[in-house]
Amino acid sequence: MKKTAILLIITVITSCTRTITRLSNDESAATTILSADSLSASTHKDSVSLEKKAPPARGKYIYLTIDDAPLNGSKYIDSIILSTKVKTNIFLVGNPINESKRFKRYHEILEENPFIELYNHSYSHANHTYANYYKNPAQVVSDFEKNSSELNLHHRIARLPGRNLWQLGDHRKNYKQSGAEAAALLAEKGYKIFGWDVEWKYDPKDHSPRQTVDELIDEIECFYNTSGAFTPNHIVLLMHDQMFVKTNGENDLSKLIRKLKEKDFTFEYLSDYPEPDR
Repeated sequence: MKKTAILLIITVITSCTRTITRLSNDESAATTILSADSLSASTHKDSVSLEKKAPPARGKYIYLTIDDAPLNGSKYIDSIILSTKVKTNIFLVGNPINESKRFKRYHEILEENPFIELYNHSYSHANHTYANYYKNPAQVVSDFEKNSSELNLHHRIARLPGRNLWQLGDHRKNYKQSGAEAAALLAEKGYKIFGWDVEWKYDPKDHSPRQTVDELIDEIECFYNTSGAFTPNHIVLLMHDQMFVKTNGENDLSKLIRKLKEKDFTFEYLSDYPEPDR
């Protein structure tokens, strides 16, 4: 009897050791394949296949979303996301891509990043005249459809310029403002309209952040703990490409990601965001 028990323990220990060794080897291989130093712009999109599945209803989820790309912060964003390997969501504006070779190249870099999904933020960004833009909802829809076609966007996910509007299925938020009619028309065409729960705000003069990383983390935790998000447990964070043109300790994206991991947040894509159950 004792010999049988001892053999059973040895078998279990051996099995666990083999499992741990196999996982370690896989992680090492993945690290080698996905190293920012070893990835080329033309190949790294094909180097990894991230598991695609909707996150469970319960948990602690963060959705990093970055608007107005590609701009001069895109190279830094791409580098940090390749390094940290977290799922990231970027909303594209098409006009700069067609007007600038540099921004066109940044768009290609973002497309090739295996950890980034790209979504629709309109072709014109309302030409920064939001009141006039939303007076013609049908034209807004055409602007988004043009962006989708020209950039070959694979997801029917949109964020309206200058508007924190939500519509996921029958669930809406902030519809008492201009842009709501355009959002409804986009939803009829199959778009999911995303706003945001928390914003990393910035000074428009120099694009420097208004909150420190720690202050932003506190806001995110507050939304999570008070169930203040559009969908409880799922926090959508808004940032802007322009914030990362000049990087320093105040806008350290890698520090933000590290601290979110320390708070046990899981990073997800908006394409896997669950529709609110309410």
